Amino acid sequence: MRRTFILLTLIVGVGWPVLPGRAESFAADVPAGTWQIDPARSEIRFTVRKLGFEDVTGVFRESEGEIRYDQAQPGASAIRWRVRIASVLTDASNRDRTLQGQEYFDADRHPYLSFTSGAVRARGDGALDVSGEITIRGVTRPLTIVVRPRSATTGPSFETDFEIDRYDFGVVGGSFFGRLISRQVRVHIVVATVPLRPSPSIRMP
Repeated sequence: MRRTFILLTLIVGVGWPVLPGRAESFAADVPAGTWQIDPARSEIRFTVRKLGFEDVTGVFRESEGEIRYDQAQPGASAIRWRVRIASVLTDASNRDRTLQGQEYFDADRHPYLSFTSGAVRARGDGALDVSGEITIRGVTRPLTIVVRPRSATTGPSFETDFEIDRYDFGVVGGSFFGRLISRQVRVHIVVATVPLRPSPSIRMP
């Protein structure tokens, strides 16, 4: 994991692989507008390979952000999202504390990872190409991902899978233990939304 503000998500000199997926039609038309990301129903999950054969998976439980979405004109859509590093949860509390430390995310100095979109383009398969900048550990990189709409209830919902190289963001780990973990990090994100409520910390451009 190398450098919520997401999604979610998303080149100038750097390209990261994305995993293909099929878009899912909305259950009903969603009105154009700005929606608040619902952290209780959203998911930010990451998986790394340890010792060459064992997968370790973690989640971030706290995030906030907004999505502006226009189903008829996807190019008018935008997202801003940030994820609180201290909310990381794996299956080991010692590992959670280590991930927040200076050798990994350095949560004291960089309490959030974030994503801000720059462009959204419709694909022929119903999915969206979302391009923007992701920031982890104070390092900002361009990122383009494929985002798939999901069935909507209270508001628009989306899903994406992609990979990043954690070394690109300085999330290296110690000289010994850091090398036991793969550089490549698989990321799975589900974004659910609710009607917008005022937020003093996040404002759409």
